[in-house]
Amino acid sequence: MMVTIPWKAWYGDEQFELAFPSGWEVRLFPMQDGISIEEQNIRRALSSPIASQPLSVIAKGKKKAVILVDDISRPTPAHKILPFITNELKGAGISEKDIRIIMSLGAHRPMTREDLIKKLGENTWNSIEIHNHHPYENLEHLGRSTRGTPIYINKLFMDADVKIGIGCIVPHSYAGFGGGGKIVLPGIAGIETLEVNHQPATKGLKGGLGMVDGNEVRADIDEIAQKAGLHFIVNAVINSQRGLAGLFSGDVIKAHREGVKLAQRIYRTEVPSDLDVAILNAYPKDTDLFQASLALYPYLSAKDSIVKKEGVIVITSASPEGGGFHSLEGYQMRLYGYHDQSPSTRKAIGDRTLCIFSPNVTSHEVSKYYSPSVLYFKEWEELIAYLKKRFSRRCKIGIFPCASVQLASH
Repeated sequence: MMVTIPWKAWYGDEQFELAFPSGWEVRLFPMQDGISIEEQNIRRALSSPIASQPLSVIAKGKKKAVILVDDISRPTPAHKILPFITNELKGAGISEKDIRIIMSLGAHRPMTREDLIKKLGENTWNSIEIHNHHPYENLEHLGRSTRGTPIYINKLFMDADVKIGIGCIVPHSYAGFGGGGKIVLPGIAGIETLEVNHQPATKGLKGGLGMVDGNEVRADIDEIAQKAGLHFIVNAVINSQRGLAGLFSGDVIKAHREGVKLAQRIYRTEVPSDLDVAILNAYPKDTDLFQASLALYPYLSAKDSIVKKEGVIVITSASPEGGGFHSLEGYQMRLYGYHDQSPSTRKAIGDRTLCIFSPNVTSHEVSKYYSPSVLYFKEWEELIAYLKKRFSRRCKIGIFPCASVQLASH
């Protein structure tokens, strides 16, 4: 039996075939999904923003504009959105030479020429000045948030008259969902700000996967984004093909929350409770192994475990960039730790076995981010051979093809 799953976001967006023995019960558990919107819907979303004046009005009479864009580890199709934004700015009297794009990397690696062309489009890459954010340099101190977070923000961003953020509303482990103010924090924040932001438990702040209401971590992020002067957001909700299922522009909080409503529907996934094996595919956040643990989202968001006790959880990731990089939580960095050993993840996995299948990484890279109890397979056939030994009877398997953005429905 053959099942295909999406594979290699930004690196071909292919279909990858998974072969299973005959007689095994294999079932797909896709997200609810949505169709891709047309260009006129993008134009409409920008011309009719939520709780905000149109961008053309905000930019009128201003001299310098900056556009924040998330990096290639995120599925936002910025190349589809940017031409509409730059046209709005130019229509308001801001020339191309006075528009800058800052890649909101947070603690991720800098973007290369090839990355920028993929993410922004070749026309934008050729015509607009582009910068990679650096969390250690070129920062402005803005004091502290009301929750005590030290605020260091990219100076190029602070120098602009019009400040715009392009991001993606996808599930997030403690901010609830990406998008909104996250394009500023962690996007263009300093390492001290990032460190506190990535340790919400140390401040006693409440947060959680898929949770927005009452989320103090999200509130801290949005407060800092507003303090930094983020004027206007453009946030995408994506579908299973990494297309635009919806676009929301306007106020950093109100537009984001409207987008979250659609995201909750699009990413909703019906889940079982009796699987022997759950296969959680990291697409569309499968660029590197560091991101692969995000594939646990449908498992962690389920009310009850979707895998039987002593069953197997398999994370699959194309990881065309290999092990990945993170200057805060990466190997031997200041917040380094095994991805499977956080208290909530360890408790959720329990007696189940966690496996990694990724053809483009090495065992050494896996051992940096996962504890010795996690099994690594470079070849699919090796994983199937292991499962055959583990389950002599008929095996019940569930596949979550876009697990890094799927949330269990209750």
